[in-house]
Amino acid sequence: MRRIIVPVLPLLLALLSCEPGVQSGRDTISLVKAIASDTGAPEHSMLASFHKVPASGDIYIVGAPGSCDLICRDFVSCDVHENARGREWSDGLKDFAGETFACVRDSENTPYSSLASQKGEDALRELAVRYAVSALSPKCSVSIYDLDGNHAKNPAKLIILADPWLLDKGKFDIDTLFTLTGCKVPVVSPQKLLLDAALGGDRKCFNCGILCDSLYLSGGVYPALFASEARSRDIVGARCFTAATPASGGVLGSFLDAYLEAGNSEPLDVLLIDDWSVNPESVQAELNAINDFSREEYLRYGKLLAGDFAVLNSSAITMSACYNLLRERSLFTHRIAQPDSVNYAVKPYPNASDMQFLLIPAENVQD
Repeated sequence: MRRIIVPVLPLLLALLSCEPGVQSGRDTISLVKAIASDTGAPEHSMLASFHKVPASGDIYIVGAPGSCDLICRDFVSCDVHENARGREWSDGLKDFAGETFACVRDSENTPYSSLASQKGEDALRELAVRYAVSALSPKCSVSIYDLDGNHAKNPAKLIILADPWLLDKGKFDIDTLFTLTGCKVPVVSPQKLLLDAALGGDRKCFNCGILCDSLYLSGGVYPALFASEARSRDIVGARCFTAATPASGGVLGSFLDAYLEAGNSEPLDVLLIDDWSVNPESVQAELNAINDFSREEYLRYGKLLAGDFAVLNSSAITMSACYNLLRERSLFTHRIAQPDSVNYAVKPYPNASDMQFLLIPAENVQD
């Protein structure tokens, strides 16, 4: 039976529970080396203080404004768990009740593909590390004139990277820095979770479709991430086809049309949806129509889906993974309140020669 899967995520939870590792044979950037080697540096001391993660912290979402907003929206409204026991059914209480989501919305350095092409990949890697360090800081700037950062803020207990480029170019360096300084704050990538769900099972050969925002189609970031993940798992023969979410019309039908038009005919094993604007229920309705032998959709698309074809959504996977992670590590605040959100803007640090920036509460920034 072809299906849409919302995993219980024992595999993903186990992956998230592991300490971040440093990949042998790959070198980190100079900023990470500088912070990790200078035990007297304020940044090193701050990171080391997170050897125990405080439950009072906020959940930080970092990246482009549009991505941050969509992810925050879904987290704030999420109610798929029964909170007393963690079982998967709605109990009328938001899953992340009492939590605050802090969105670091960077309109200065996005899109990241342009930043990487103009300033080099190391600039994007450095920016990702600075996101993580700023998320853990108890201070931010009250305005663009506050260069020392004199405004108090709540630090992070969990960081979500809202963009595939941050996984591709930055997560390795963040993980390396956190490992070297003993920082235990988890860093989550929706794209990494999505690929883990697709390639982490017993099957070793996949024909995968990836649906993403049109912004990422030309940069090649998803094929690069897919190839890297397959290679790291020694999976031979895995391949992917990537298409953009249509502006209108059926999502699944549009993807399969693009798949056909590109000259493909081999049945797909899975469709990975990494666009938080997509409505899973509408995709399920399309899939039901394709599975219906009496419908025209079956005749056109049925041969393109394997018998055990599945649809995986990064939104559902990420929210479930974060819920289980916070529950396992006792990081929920347990405050009786609706989930809340705050926004921070990223502004360039005056006359800086690197990717240093000011983090400012959004209400204090004038466009």
